[in-house]
Amino acid sequence: MARGRRLRSGGRITGGELIEHLDKDIVHVHEDIEHVIADHTEPGGSEVREHLEEVDKHLHDLMAHSKDLKNAIPLALLSVGEEGEIVEMRGGRGMVQRLSEMGFTNTTRVKVISSSSPGPVLVGVRDARIALGRGVAMKIMVNTGGKR
Repeated sequence: MARGRRLRSGGRITGGELIEHLDKDIVHVHEDIEHVIADHTEPGGSEVREHLEEVDKHLHDLMAHSKDLKNAIPLALLSVGEEGEIVEMRGGRGMVQRLSEMGFTNTTRVKVISSSSPGPVLVGVRDARIALGRGVAMKIMVNTGGKR
């Protein structure tokens, strides 16, 4: 981040601001790659072209994922009856592995069945009902598709 840039939120940069900043950087890199592919790839440079196209594909994926994250909220903040799609799980490798084994994977739809604060969150995932501690539920980021 450039020195002297003013940060909002009392000197802290928020997740949304960081994602917006990264999105702009990604778009610039994407444009540069397209320019190189279109104008500077020599006829015999198919290997370089293929590599640049692969990098560009990864950038497209990253841009799509960052948009999902920008709209994501923790599962624990959904109200009873609300649904969302998992876009990210934040936590250690062991926790993410265990959640995956229980059916919590990216793009999986989840629905809050019961939630009492403080206390566990009862979630419907796939064909199961699973109680999660509120701390764990805060680490599962979901996108509600703008239905909040």
